[in-house]
Amino acid sequence: MEKKKDRFNKTEKNRWAGLTISLCLAILFYMAVSNLDAIKGSFNTALAITASVIIGAVIAFIVNPLAMIFDRKLSKHFTKHQRWSWIISSVVALVLIYALLAGLIVVIAPILIENIKTFIGGIDTYIAQLKALVISLGFASDIEAKILAFIDEQISVNGVITKYITGPTGAGASGILSFTKDLGVALMDILIGVIFSFYFLIEKTRLSELLGEFFYLVIPDRHYPKFSNIWHRFNAIFTRYIICELVDAFAVGVVNAIFMLIMGMPYVVLISLIAALTNLAPTFGPFAGAGINAILLLLVAPEYVIPFLIFTQILQLIDGYLFKPKLFGEALSVPPFLILTFLVVGGNLWGVPGLLIAIPLAAIISYIYDEIFIPWLRERKKAKKDEDKPKAKAEPSEKA
Repeated sequence: MEKKKDRFNKTEKNRWAGLTISLCLAILFYMAVSNLDAIKGSFNTALAITASVIIGAVIAFIVNPLAMIFDRKLSKHFTKHQRWSWIISSVVALVLIYALLAGLIVVIAPILIENIKTFIGGIDTYIAQLKALVISLGFASDIEAKILAFIDEQISVNGVITKYITGPTGAGASGILSFTKDLGVALMDILIGVIFSFYFLIEKTRLSELLGEFFYLVIPDRHYPKFSNIWHRFNAIFTRYIICELVDAFAVGVVNAIFMLIMGMPYVVLISLIAALTNLAPTFGPFAGAGINAILLLLVAPEYVIPFLIFTQILQLIDGYLFKPKLFGEALSVPPFLILTFLVVGGNLWGVPGLLIAIPLAAIISYIYDEIFIPWLRERKKAKKDEDKPKAKAEPSEKA
């Protein structure tokens, strides 16, 4: 009888402990949601302060696979000085990547600037053509009036943008001052980030050893192997995702440019660059890029809008169902609902960066759930069953 009472008390304690933990988690979640703006503001401030460090770490992370390829080749010749092999490999990889980027900028930037100048210079003509097209379509008078009013609003917006860029006095001057300040800060962050990338990549081994030792001392021995597996999986997923996304965006931009050149469409570089950049943002990005480019073509050459949209749809189908699966392989097998959830939440919280990291984070969460959390629950349930079996056998003897 005493044993049954002790068992009952233990069950009650466990139940109240579970309820207490659940209540505390619910309160913490409510407080986090209630103060979401403050949390988001603090997070954005921290990101702004550490922007150059983050840029350097991201660059080093992206370039690391290329440096490892060079290191495998050079390490055979530096058997006694492996560190020098890694330093040379890191420097060569970074210089090569920066040289390629500089070459692309030198080739593309003049054409891109010319496209933008031409577009801004002819925007009044494009708006007039668009209004004439709307009138020629024969809409009902009220619908036509609303569309023309919307276009007139866009004319005023475009006028503000044009003054903002050309630099008139008044509000435009203050806008240019603010823009110049933000641009200067961004360029300085990028420059410092480039310097940081050399240090991060060259000191990768030492940083890994320091972090590895720290986590080994902090994490209990029984949990350390699981943590190590999660970290290696995290590294593999992010590396594969970032590299494949960059390759995919470049391929989409090149194919888009080839199609536009064949068709004789205007603003090839500008529109192809928009298609490539928006393709970096998964799921929603290609649709946003197609919409922006369709509006540009609608203003400049409306006859190309339908062929361009049809081609973009075909390209996205090929990219989504053939090219990307080959690139990503099985590394990012994530349930669609989880991807959509992370995209919406990440986009609302952190904008474009949130969209970029949404899928790899979803992959990490999916991996932890499938490979760690579910097996732990199964083991826990099995242990409870094994614990209850002797008790079930012992109860008849207690009654006797």
